[in-house]
Amino acid sequence: MENKLKNLRSSMNHTVLKNGRMSQAEKKRLSEQAINKSYTQKNKNLLGPILSVAVTMVFLLTIGSFTYYNLFPDNRSAETSPSDRAVVETTRETTTIANEEEQPTQGLDEKEWKDVTVLEQGAHYDMPTNARAYIASANRSIQTKPAADSKLTQRGFDDMYYYYLESMSLQNGLNIIKVQGTDIEKDFNNLYSLTIMIQEEQGKRLDGVNLEGVSKFDAHKYWKEPSEEMSQSVVYLQKLLNDLDMTINHDGKGEIHGFSYQGDGDKTAELQNFIDVYFGF
Repeated sequence: MENKLKNLRSSMNHTVLKNGRMSQAEKKRLSEQAINKSYTQKNKNLLGPILSVAVTMVFLLTIGSFTYYNLFPDNRSAETSPSDRAVVETTRETTTIANEEEQPTQGLDEKEWKDVTVLEQGAHYDMPTNARAYIASANRSIQTKPAADSKLTQRGFDDMYYYYLESMSLQNGLNIIKVQGTDIEKDFNNLYSLTIMIQEEQGKRLDGVNLEGVSKFDAHKYWKEPSEEMSQSVVYLQKLLNDLDMTINHDGKGEIHGFSYQGDGDKTAELQNFIDVYFGF
């Protein structure tokens, strides 16, 4: 036994228990490991309590919100976030703009009107180029009859052919002269419709007429008599032009027949029905 104890030191020198020295770097590394291990262990020990507190806070906030929104519903509806207010304001503005677009003439006098004629620069016009003067000129022309010594009369053309030519002239003028206004636009549209009706009825005077071998200078002698629609269209055209001329150029003073919307005529429905029936409206 004694011999074994004597040899113990020498035997230990041949194992991991032999004497050794630790450098300063090794001491520092082992020290840092120990500190970090201790810090990590502490963090692990704190994670449980932190999670517990967080879950508790979420639970309390949920219960509090539910209680608040159920106990104070009025406050919830009355309070609006900035983003919600922006949406509401945008919706209100959009609705206002849409209403203004759908009702562009709301609040405007239906009798207000203006001449919006646009003339081609450099073009020559053998007619008055503003609405007032043109209507006055057209009214004078449509109210007259061809003179007995006129070429039309001498060649045997009847009065309806003269009004047919006047309707074409008026239609050309209405393609140039433009107005803007609720009631006056209705009158201009009716004038235009009547010119179309007169021209169509003039064309019907040739339906079924055999002009083979007949000179073009004598063809009118074989035309059919003007239809009732043509004759009535001419009458309405004369009266409407007169009423419109009296309204916009003479302040409504003079003979009025009642067929102008602009002149508050009491027979506008009669004329409108005549036009609508003809075109199948």
